[in-house]
Amino acid sequence: MSRVVYTFKPNKAAFDVLSKEGIDYTYFDGNQPDIEWLAKNLKEAEVVVVPPWQFFTAEHFNLAPKLKLLFVGGSGLDKIDLNEASKRGVCVANAPDAIAKAVAEHALALTLAVLRNVVRGDRIVRSGGWGSDTQRLLLATSIAGKRVGIIGLGRVGAEVAKLFKALNAEVVYWSRARKTEVEHALDIKYVTLDELLTSSDVIIVSIALTNETKGLISHREFSLMKPGAIVINVSRGAVIDEEALIKALSEGRVRAGLDVYVKEPLPKDSELTRFDNVVLTPHIAGFTLEALRDTAIFVATEIVNFLTRKSLPYTVVNRDSCVEEKPR
Repeated sequence: MSRVVYTFKPNKAAFDVLSKEGIDYTYFDGNQPDIEWLAKNLKEAEVVVVPPWQFFTAEHFNLAPKLKLLFVGGSGLDKIDLNEASKRGVCVANAPDAIAKAVAEHALALTLAVLRNVVRGDRIVRSGGWGSDTQRLLLATSIAGKRVGIIGLGRVGAEVAKLFKALNAEVVYWSRARKTEVEHALDIKYVTLDELLTSSDVIIVSIALTNETKGLISHREFSLMKPGAIVINVSRGAVIDEEALIKALSEGRVRAGLDVYVKEPLPKDSELTRFDNVVLTPHIAGFTLEALRDTAIFVATEIVNFLTRKSLPYTVVNRDSCVEEKPR
C-alpha cells in the first residue's frame, strides 16, 4: 500500500517529484472518492493530500490510523476537522502561496467585468441588440482614483492590493488582526470595517471562512455601502449572507462579482442567476495552469522533506499538536 495518497488527481509534476525520491503514491482519478476506495487506500497512508473542496472528518481519520500529515492542495481549510486532527496528533498543512496570485488576478478580472460591463456587453452583441444608444447605456468608469477596500489581508489580500495599487487605485484594508508590516510594505491604509464599507467603491472579500467570519457581510453591512458599490467575493460563499446580498442586488444598491457560493455548484434556480448586476464564475479563481503546477510541486516537495527528514511544512496550521515536529 502507498505511503502517500491523493484523493484527487493533481498536476503530474507532483508525481515527478515523488518518483524521483522513490516515494510510492496512489491517487483517485475523479472528483470524489467513495468510502470503499478510501477504506482500502487510507489504511496504510502516512500522508494524505486532499483538494480544498473535499471534506476530511473524524470518519476519514478513522480510516487512516497511520496518518501523520494531512495536506490540502490549496489554501482553504474550512472542510478539514482541525480539532480532530490535533486530537490525533496529525499535522495539517495547506498550500496557499501559488494560488494567491491566481485568485488575486481573478478578483481583478471580476472587478473589471462588472465595472466595465463586459458580460452585459457580450450578451448585447451576441443577441443582436447593439444599437445607437448601447454605448451610452453601458457607459463605464475606471479603476484609477477609486477606493478599493480589501477585507482580509492574507496572501490573497496582499496580492490584490498590489494589483489595484498598480492601477492607481487607493487601497485600504480591514482584517481581524492589523498587519502593520504588510500595510507599510504595500503602502496601504488600515481602516475599521465600517469605514471600509461606507467609503469604498470596490470591496474585495478575501478573508478566510471561520466561525467568526461566517455571515460577516449581512444586511447591516450592505446598508452601509455606497450606492452602486461593487462587492467581489473570492473567499468562501458563506462569508457573505446570501439572502442579504440578493436583497441588495434586487434593490440595485450594489453590484457584485462572485466566484464562490454558499452551495456549490450554484443551483440553476438560484436567484443570483436572475440579476444583470452580478457576474458569476464557477469557483475557478485559483485554477490556472501555473497555480496548479506550482502548488503540486510545493506539496510534493514538502512531503518528501517530511518523510525523509521529518521536516514540517512551514504552512502547518496546528504545529503545537504535531507529534512528528522537529526543527527545520
